[in-house]
Amino acid sequence: MRITFLVAALIVSLGCDTSDRIARLEKENQELQAQIKKNDAAADYDLQAKCGGDARAWFNENWGSRDKDTILLDFSNHYNKKMNKCFIVVEYHYNSHLVGDGGNSWTNDMVVSDVYENVKYGTFAENNYSYWKPTITTRSEVITCELYGQKCKTLQEFNQLLYPYINN
Repeated sequence: MRITFLVAALIVSLGCDTSDRIARLEKENQELQAQIKKNDAAADYDLQAKCGGDARAWFNENWGSRDKDTILLDFSNHYNKKMNKCFIVVEYHYNSHLVGDGGNSWTNDMVVSDVYENVKYGTFAENNYSYWKPTITTRSEVITCELYGQKCKTLQEFNQLLYPYINN
């Protein structure tokens, strides 16, 4: 009888210890997962910051100079975690002098590249014309529109093709 009581007491005490141990392990697991997420977020931030600095250096090296016809020359960059790539989108607007007296013209030239591999992924170029003689009129024509082998016809289509590269 005494042995049965001891065995029963031992089983009960081990059972309680097991549930406490499981609860403690689950709590530790949650804490470890939270720490991993925190570390991943810090690593992502570091990669984004590195991409930003490297994109600026790439831009200055490849596009840094402006001339009197430059209207806009700027860039944006994005580190794509899924692809492990640093993308840069350079936008260059310049007076193209394609129209004589009575109007003006400018070109919007956009280039998407991988900063680290120095590979061009796509381009968009569009000429824009304004005439004020004999009446005020405007028109534009897309010269080039392609991103990663896919052709497009408008700036909107180009931006739709670009979205997965710069928003992941």
